[in-house]
Amino acid sequence: MSLLKVQDFDELITYKKLSPAYLFMGEESYLIDICLRKTEKFLDVNDLNKEVFYASESYAENVLNSLRTLPFLSKRRMIVVRDVNKIKAVDADKLIDYLTNVVETSCLVLLYSDNYKKESVAKRKEFINKCINSKNCVCVDCRKRYRNEIVEFIRGEIALRGKTVSNDIISRIIDESNTDLLSISNEIEKLSLFVGRDKKGITQDDLEKIGGYTKEASVYALSSTLEAKNLKKSMFILEKLLNEGEEPVIILSAISSSVRKMLNAKSMTEEQNMSASETALKVGVNSFYTEIFFSNLEKHSTKILMESLKVILKADTAIKTGNNDALSVLGKVVLFICK
Repeated sequence: MSLLKVQDFDELITYKKLSPAYLFMGEESYLIDICLRKTEKFLDVNDLNKEVFYASESYAENVLNSLRTLPFLSKRRMIVVRDVNKIKAVDADKLIDYLTNVVETSCLVLLYSDNYKKESVAKRKEFINKCINSKNCVCVDCRKRYRNEIVEFIRGEIALRGKTVSNDIISRIIDESNTDLLSISNEIEKLSLFVGRDKKGITQDDLEKIGGYTKEASVYALSSTLEAKNLKKSMFILEKLLNEGEEPVIILSAISSSVRKMLNAKSMTEEQNMSASETALKVGVNSFYTEIFFSNLEKHSTKILMESLKVILKADTAIKTGNNDALSVLGKVVLFICK
């Protein structure tokens, strides 16, 4: 079976065509999550008939045993395997073998949250290709969207809510949320709730009134963009916060907390051999963002994170003595973390 677009997958679900296995892959975790939820709704499985595994932590044999278990008071079981982009060679072979002899009472859902086109491990590339070529596996491309596709996504999401919007507002939503579909979707939902059922058109005034990027949200967003090493977006948010009158020490405190969280997570996973799920719980990462957090964490080295704390300490002194411009001081911190 060939690689499908998300729209093609939606049609399969609409026509109630079930596959024994699915592979949702790409960098856009929002689309992967949407596909997963649609599959779960389609299968209509309860918690007793659903299991979730992490390929980086589990053995394929455990997954296979779960697939071979008969459903309880239901037609099917749903077995989800996350972190397939980290699957071991021996496990990849076993899952490929399974696709040639599937269990009809189970549905296997594989989640590969990364750029599969840049996969450098030969065995994983082979695994992806065999999934795509398997008649028993539906593979869906959940890549990052281009700007023109984001425009259509926004227009479609707003239309679903019975609203209309101008190109100027769409551009502003993209500028403030970048190409992150989760942030964009949250912003659209917030706008729709604000304008209410009766009003059809969303205006610039509506956007201004809800303050798409409140100080609190922006401080949180700054931490997220630093974790992603997105220098351009981090500097944009930093300047916006300072222009809105946010205290530099509060911004620096948020930056420090983000760095310490990443350091703690590094220590737990690399030194204490804790699992991703255990670490996420310890450092306070919401389960929905676990994959994104650990994907971003790989971009940072422990050495740079340790040195970042020293840079933050110097910035704290500079801000409190008042001898330096806050944007300049904080900008250097952001640049160091994102370099």
